[in-house]
Amino acid sequence: MPSGPLLAFDTGSPVVSVALALPDRVDTLATPQGRSSRELIAMIHELLAGAGLEAHDLGGIGAARGPGSFTGLRVGLATAIGLHQASGVRAGAVSTFEVLASHYAERTAAPARVVLAVVDAHRDRWFTQRVRLGADGTARSDGPSVITSRADLERSALPLVGHGVSALELPAGAVEARELAPNLLLRMRNGDFPWGLSTLVEPLYLRPPATSAPKLVRSNQATRKAGERPRREARTE
Repeated sequence: MPSGPLLAFDTGSPVVSVALALPDRVDTLATPQGRSSRELIAMIHELLAGAGLEAHDLGGIGAARGPGSFTGLRVGLATAIGLHQASGVRAGAVSTFEVLASHYAERTAAPARVVLAVVDAHRDRWFTQRVRLGADGTARSDGPSVITSRADLERSALPLVGHGVSALELPAGAVEARELAPNLLLRMRNGDFPWGLSTLVEPLYLRPPATSAPKLVRSNQATRKAGERPRREARTE
């Protein structure tokens, strides 16, 4: 278990949260997604200042690495790397699926052994992954991540956990996710956490971005014959 206060943040979920674990309490701040790029550093500074701490006083820095908002994930992981480089405090990141499963276990009196962690991918698509819960509170991904439709999701035989799942019609029930940073802290505290910079440079996107590289409007050969420079246009999906 790391010594010293722990700092955790989840910037890819609809509710962006930052949590600081102190010996006698856990302080948490949250904001809607879309404002994390402007407010994350201020939220971290507010929590540290409120406890009379600097970044170098921390015992560890943790982040959720997705899936989730493309921009949010980049902001969060880059911030974790920057804090590590500035303070020398060790840092790492873990799958949002596993943090969601930990949230499920905390919120349920008799949790299932396997849950389906769910992240809204928009346009009637969802990222899902089976996560196995251990008796000691650990959470381990169980099989590959998949993208599924709402209709398929509502036929799941497994209990679900995620943001927005309470609006679904589910036979096995669901746990609605809230701020996930406190659950990330729990994993860091109990040793169920992968420390290391390699985890911070591999965000879990699960799908390509909505934009792609430019393409030539005309072939290079035709352009050279016409004596013109190649023209490019942006393509979106």
